[in-house]
Amino acid sequence: MSHPRFVLLITAVLASALIPIRAAAQSDNSGQAVDQLSKRLDELRAEMNKIEAQLTELKGAKGTPAATAAAAPSAGATSSQEGAIQTAQPPAQGETSKQVGEATATYNEFSEDTLAAARYNNVPLDPKYHGFFLLPGTQTLLKIGGYFKTDFINDLKPAGNSDSFIPSSFPIPQATSVNNSTVSIRPTRLSLDFRVPSKRLGEVRFYLEGDLFGTNATTPRLRHAYAQARNVLIGQTFSNFMDPDAFPDTLDFQGPNGMVSIRNPQFRYGFALSPSTTFYVSIEKPSSDVTFKTPEFSSQPNAPSPDGAIRLRQEFEGGHFQVAGIFRSIAASVGTGPSAKTDSVFGWGVNTSVGLKTFGKDNAIFAVAAGHGISRYLQDTSGLGIDAEVASGVNPHLEATPAVGVEAAYQHYWLKNLRSSAIYSYAAVNNTNLAAITTYNHATYTGTNLIWNPYGTLNVGAEFLYGWTMLQNGLKANAPRIQLSAKYSFVKTDPDR
Repeated sequence: MSHPRFVLLITAVLASALIPIRAAAQSDNSGQAVDQLSKRLDELRAEMNKIEAQLTELKGAKGTPAATAAAAPSAGATSSQEGAIQTAQPPAQGETSKQVGEATATYNEFSEDTLAAARYNNVPLDPKYHGFFLLPGTQTLLKIGGYFKTDFINDLKPAGNSDSFIPSSFPIPQATSVNNSTVSIRPTRLSLDFRVPSKRLGEVRFYLEGDLFGTNATTPRLRHAYAQARNVLIGQTFSNFMDPDAFPDTLDFQGPNGMVSIRNPQFRYGFALSPSTTFYVSIEKPSSDVTFKTPEFSSQPNAPSPDGAIRLRQEFEGGHFQVAGIFRSIAASVGTGPSAKTDSVFGWGVNTSVGLKTFGKDNAIFAVAAGHGISRYLQDTSGLGIDAEVASGVNPHLEATPAVGVEAAYQHYWLKNLRSSAIYSYAAVNNTNLAAITTYNHATYTGTNLIWNPYGTLNVGAEFLYGWTMLQNGLKANAPRIQLSAKYSFVKTDPDR
């Protein structure tokens, strides 16, 4: 609607209102005049509601993305009602970005980690902002996300961790005739995604997410808590060394043992090298994952400086390519008494990953990470204390342990609502000669699944996992696992079939 037409509409409404009001005022029958005025007042309110809705559309067409979020109130409600939750029209409706290709935006994986990842310019995976609503009386958009998930798990051999499939946790020696079953709701998670418009900063994003993998059985745990404005990110989220779009479609909460996966408090900045290429640099919370013990030395780790990470990412319609680097200072006090000393060693690593759309809706993922002192960043070895180990008994000093992680997965759609994935992963650490013979050396993780989306946001699936691990002394253990999972996401956008 043009501005002249809008002015004429206001003038006509006011003119039509004045005539009956004036006539009613001059009437001898005051009761009839009151009735007429009341009836006309109701008509005016209805007309003004329509005008206000049209005015909102005019403002939204010229405003910022979040400013366009206000929609007309639901049937029977007036726009002047305070506290009424209004649905959101898509900010920047239909807009897409080359920084988020079609394959990245449409990739479907059970854990929904792609939704939590920070994106360049805070571009959402869904350019229509489905699930967002306008907080009453504000310009802030909010999406309440997450899901309720229950896992039914049966281990045919002892597998260590009963909630997640972690080969490094397999007990050695291993009892061969012991089965174990469990039911877990710990993967259940809740997220709050705030989008705040700003003329100077663009769209500011605040993201919070938690699950039930705390210290006890169902203790809440914070996963993400970060803010991003103009590609400056502060808070805790996926490490800049990680590729959150390389997480395969698994029912298992942990995922591949050789994948780089960690959430770090950090300061990150990104900028575009081209319309589809971005570069990020970050300073992240350090932690020297060192816990070795020898007859002469007992580690006391410390962190001399923050970890630094850089990442180059290329997006295209058929997928993405990413290469990242990590640089660390790993330190520990070794020895006891007067002979104690502190030694530090430089750690570094490279993580290369690619995600591709293949045939139809099928997807393939491949990633490899390698370096010295990167065990803290790999799924299977994080927390084992093998970032660095003592080398040389004559001149004892720290040595960053070489480590490698490999991950490959293929996702195939049998039907629109029926899919499967095959996953393989491998992780290994090259220990020093002074490492304890019970130190982790290498392990594999394999799995296949079938996931069905019968209707709405309900997903159910079955998965078979098999892994094995070997220690420095050559002792091994293996474990097969059968897992059944049901997940119901809180945000529903498509109608039931």
